[in-house]
Amino acid sequence: MKSMIHINDVRKLLNSKRPVNLKYWKKDASIMVCKGVVCTSSNFVNNTFNIKFPLSGEIRKIKAICIYELNGKEVII
Repeated sequence: MKSMIHINDVRKLLNSKRPVNLKYWKKDASIMVCKGVVCTSSNFVNNTFNIKFPLSGEIRKIKAICIYELNGKEVII
């Protein structure tokens, strides 16, 4: 059985600005795999995170509810 992490712990870990590996669902239901990304900012009201990819410098906004795996742990709500 895969270990799990609660969404509140995900928020804390992302807001710590440490590099993480995560997987999330995109709008078209495809899966995005992100390795070594860093959260640059978050919005609690809108429930979103801005994550920065280290190699390209690209920043993407993702919804917290779309994150389903963080550092190999399944995200639970």
